[in-house]
Amino acid sequence: METVPHARPHCASQRSHCEREGTKMRKRLFPIIASVILLSGCWDTRNIDHIVYIHAIGVDYKDGQVIAYVQLVGFTALAKVEAGGGKEKAAVSIGKAAGETFNIATDKIYPSIQQRVSWGHVKSIVFTKRALQKGIVADVIDVLNRYNEIRHTAWVYATDEPLSELFEATPLLNASSYYSLLSNPEEIFQQSSFIRPIRLSRLIVDMDEKADTARLPYLTLDRRRWIENKKPKPMLAVSGVCFVHHYSLQQCVRRSDLEGLRWLEHDIRRTPIYVKQKGKTVASLVVRDPKTKWSIKVKSGEPAFTVQVQAQGAIIELREPLSRKQLTKLAEQTVKQEIRRLYELGKKQQIDLLNLSEQLYRQRPDIWKQHQSNGLIPLGNNTLSVSVKLAIGASGKEKLNYRAGD
Repeated sequence: METVPHARPHCASQRSHCEREGTKMRKRLFPIIASVILLSGCWDTRNIDHIVYIHAIGVDYKDGQVIAYVQLVGFTALAKVEAGGGKEKAAVSIGKAAGETFNIATDKIYPSIQQRVSWGHVKSIVFTKRALQKGIVADVIDVLNRYNEIRHTAWVYATDEPLSELFEATPLLNASSYYSLLSNPEEIFQQSSFIRPIRLSRLIVDMDEKADTARLPYLTLDRRRWIENKKPKPMLAVSGVCFVHHYSLQQCVRRSDLEGLRWLEHDIRRTPIYVKQKGKTVASLVVRDPKTKWSIKVKSGEPAFTVQVQAQGAIIELREPLSRKQLTKLAEQTVKQEIRRLYELGKKQQIDLLNLSEQLYRQRPDIWKQHQSNGLIPLGNNTLSVSVKLAIGASGKEKLNYRAGD
């Protein structure tokens, strides 16, 4: 049989051509298929203007009813500022509803809000003293724990102010409430550390611990210090701490009585000391990153506490010609006195302001078990020793001169 020359090469060439065409076709189809797949995942998305974002939650209690407040913050103006546009007046809306429980109260907000609600951006939760005294905090946290949109990173506060007025207080210069003390307390705390803000996750841990006393920053409205557009402007301020043990309010203490608390808190970044001599301020210092160490000994069956504070300070103002040694001694005495006053106040009011029960529980659980009642130890039989060591240097563009004898 006569063979056909070049038949096989021709078929191979045709097959190669078909493969190339197929590859080109697949390359053309791939972007189309990918776009269809990606597009199908966007059918359920909504414009940011079509969703209402809860920014803060308030909880009050009155006449047997739980009263829930919500603060809404518009993100449109915020986005314009972030993009470099001019500032618009911050828009804030406040909702309020009452019910037998916290969940019933919040459900009553939905019928009139007229848009889909997102709880995924809640930045803060504020309890009134009435709510804390009634003991409904546990019920509220139970609801928040069960709702998957709520994040445990929200900041938690206490207050005695009307919640509607508290939520209406916006920052200066038309800034959004997104940058207020309610939602961004860390910025202020890093610059002037005194009362440490607390997140919901930390609060739950502290209240669940047998021996721990949780510290809730206490918010008020400062109506005296600021004026905007020739009118007094109320501003949020942390003016104290509410102490809560196992979901029960013990007492709220004003800021001026808590100066010693800053030496016992964690993550204190920068805090001032005003050194006095014979009742007159002679120097101002800034102390950074103080370190605190606790130790416990047992004397005659009773715990004896020792707290050691070490820190570095810088001179901001020196009004009298003091030597470095004199200034250091006066500053150390100031810190000691602040801690001692806090300790004595706790004994007088029977509030564990220094969290001595927690320290004893961690270090000597056997002794804690002997003395504790409902997790707390009596504050009349123990003793406290305070040791402070400060290293003071100069600060600013030029060194401040000490008196001879440095």
